Amino acid sequence: VWGLLGTLIWGLIITVIFFVSQIVAMGIYIGINYGDIDAPEIEKQMVDLQYNGLVLSICTFASLLVCGLLILGIIKLKKGVNLKHYLGFRTVSLKDLKFWLVAFTGLIIVSDLLTFLLGRPIVPEFMTAVYTSIESKWILWLALIVAAPLFEEMFFRGFLISGISPSILGPVGAIVISSAMWAAIHLQYDLYGITTIFIMGLVLGLARIKTGSTLLTIVLHSFANLVATVEAVIFLS
Repeated sequence: VWGLLGTLIWGLIITVIFFVSQIVAMGIYIGINYGDIDAPEIEKQMVDLQYNGLVLSICTFASLLVCGLLILGIIKLKKGVNLKHYLGFRTVSLKDLKFWLVAFTGLIIVSDLLTFLLGRPIVPEFMTAVYTSIESKWILWLALIVAAPLFEEMFFRGFLISGISPSILGPVGAIVISSAMWAAIHLQYDLYGITTIFIMGLVLGLARIKTGSTLLTIVLHSFANLVATVEAVIFLS
């Protein structure tokens, strides 16, 4: 695998390209829908479109395509590498699946209860705005429940943990760093939301280390996003 330094450098490059791919996708959307407009107007549109469910979905698909292929290409630079092994694409037993689903469900319940007791909205304003802004809801569901977990787990729990774990930082350092980087890309949320995502990242990282499976963390991540989306539907109804 790529060592600690190589993994961190490539991780930084992938993160930058992640944001660039989203900006480019948003720019293409603006160009198609708003035509030739000046720079200040483009900037204003980009700010407004952060809460557009269709644009969010398009950006999510773009990130999966661009960064997913980039990750695969970076790994293949190592001769003789096994992609499935590197990324942790292995199945787990039914017993392990049940255990981690129950554990993650418990985490979500505790998180929602704490959020409620602190007087904070269980459904973030960002999620409400995004869900109400899109007519074809299935596109957003596909982006949140399939595309986002697939790329994010491939990168954070797959690529980063595989590269950092064998280093001097060990599995604990790999879990913390990958969780911090995962939380950091969720700029649409406030500090409380980002902290919650960081804690969920720690649990996902632990599941990855204990089982060696990123497929499991994809399922857990998808489940968490499914719950969040259903909560938004219930709240809005």
